[in-house]
Amino acid sequence: MLRKLFVCMAFLTCIVAHVTFTNLKCNFTDRKIGNFQHCHIKAVNRTHKYVSVHANIYTKPINNVTINIRCMRYNSGYKPFFFDVTFDACKFLKQPRHPILILFYNTLKNRSNMNHTCPYNHDIIVDKLFTGDHELEFARYLPIPMGDYAIYVIFYIYKVKACTINLYLRITN
Repeated sequence: MLRKLFVCMAFLTCIVAHVTFTNLKCNFTDRKIGNFQHCHIKAVNRTHKYVSVHANIYTKPINNVTINIRCMRYNSGYKPFFFDVTFDACKFLKQPRHPILILFYNTLKNRSNMNHTCPYNHDIIVDKLFTGDHELEFARYLPIPMGDYAIYVIFYIYKVKACTINLYLRITN
């Protein structure tokens, strides 16, 4: 009974939850592959912020991309939470099948130029990814308790670690 109550409370918390970006760190580990023109969070108002990233890619075309996404929750340091998945991005873009990855992709596809299959012959841009657009989307499927979280993304291009993007966020009511 207590378990059912906890699940219901977690689900209800997420329905009314508010997501705020708190920090963003971008780094190319190999400067021969590319560089970040900009990588920042801007405030729309006191409660909503958006993320913009522009990665200049020097190695074109890109036909082989592997991505690792890890969700972390802060509890005396960031610890693994919910999922850690590595996938072939080109294969996923041809046939998206993983339900969690589909949620992430749907979040990005309308705000970025990563909305087509490989090859990528251009810079990668995420323009004004706004939390308000996606709060209900994630809450509908994923009951996530309030707290501080991080999403660590590592991009491997041609099996070489190319860059990392660490997005930190806070879920409140």
